[in-house]
Amino acid sequence: MPDTLPAPSTALAALLSRASVPPRLLQAPGPDDITLGHAVAAALRAPDHGGLRPSRFVCIEGDARAAFGAVIAASLLRRLPDTPPERLDLERAKPLRAPLLVAAGAALRPGHRIPLWEQQATAAAGVMNFLNAIEAQGFGAIWLSSGALDDAEVKRALGFVETDMLLGWIYVGTPAPDRPRPPRPDPDGFWRRWAPA
Repeated sequence: MPDTLPAPSTALAALLSRASVPPRLLQAPGPDDITLGHAVAAALRAPDHGGLRPSRFVCIEGDARAAFGAVIAASLLRRLPDTPPERLDLERAKPLRAPLLVAAGAALRPGHRIPLWEQQATAAAGVMNFLNAIEAQGFGAIWLSSGALDDAEVKRALGFVETDMLLGWIYVGTPAPDRPRPPRPDPDGFWRRWAPA
């Protein structure tokens, strides 16, 4: 940001400094229920045309992470039957990379007057609010995706129904002291004013 701008407020400074933390740099402890409650409350403040509140979060921690690793490894094997055992082992271990894995989803209402894309956008905006609230409370996180998000069996295992959508995996923990803070691009290249021709 140019030095000529005024110092941002505390809230804006937090938004401007937010950065994803790779799972290898997320350590114990993970957030407690109060912290997660605040993050979900922030998610529910996302713009929500129609007030449908599609955001859903399923928290996976402790021994449940290994059990969920078996679920996503089975998903990979269904999608790619020739997957070698060592690749399946890597998939099985993914949920163990952080103290907490959160499956972020959207409870969608097909046929509703609010278009599906708006419902999905609300849930995605909720994920961003969730991430910001997690970081604001001293934790780190990263939002990742995988082919398992489109697997009906994985959705079912997490308690989602057929019409719901999985949006990604959020890894959460305490960031290591040497967490990266990647450089940010100059915002001037990403916005402009419109004027009629």
